[in-house]
Amino acid sequence: MLKNAINLKILFWATLVAGAISSLVKWGSEVNFPPRTAQDISPPAAHIEQWFGSFGFHAHSWDYLYQGINVSGVVTTYHWLFSFAFAFVYIFISAFYPQIRTWYGALYGILITVIMHGLLIPLLGFRPLAYADGQTGWLWNLNAYELFSEVFGHLFWAFSIEICLIAILAIFLRPIHGKWTR
Repeated sequence: MLKNAINLKILFWATLVAGAISSLVKWGSEVNFPPRTAQDISPPAAHIEQWFGSFGFHAHSWDYLYQGINVSGVVTTYHWLFSFAFAFVYIFISAFYPQIRTWYGALYGILITVIMHGLLIPLLGFRPLAYADGQTGWLWNLNAYELFSEVFGHLFWAFSIEICLIAILAIFLRPIHGKWTR
């Protein structure tokens, strides 16, 4: 199915566009509704030394100033890469299982929230909560603000991936509902 040249172009361009735009959408939602308290450190930043310390990377390796505001370059890069990877996964899966596109991608956003923030991140020990005496950040241990931020952010993030996919499908004159591969 995906061996068709047009389908591969759709997968490539939709991933590229959706990865870039969805990253900005997710980051923007966290600016408006920060998922962590001021005492919390971002999970990727907390473990950068553990993962890449031997390569000379640390949580502030790529920090830069933009209009006098410190921006964490490593965390930004990490989130961008994840947006591209998860956009690819969504678009790839949608070629075979269009049900993933339910509610314009909202189902995918909910699944990612539960799988990543509810299970995988805490299971790997990446999320001790500063506000809960260091408890692991299982979904049921998150405060209402963090839970709202993650759910809200992932809903709009997944929706933006779907909108980008629809735009690319329209450019390539493919059906925007159901299976898009021929």
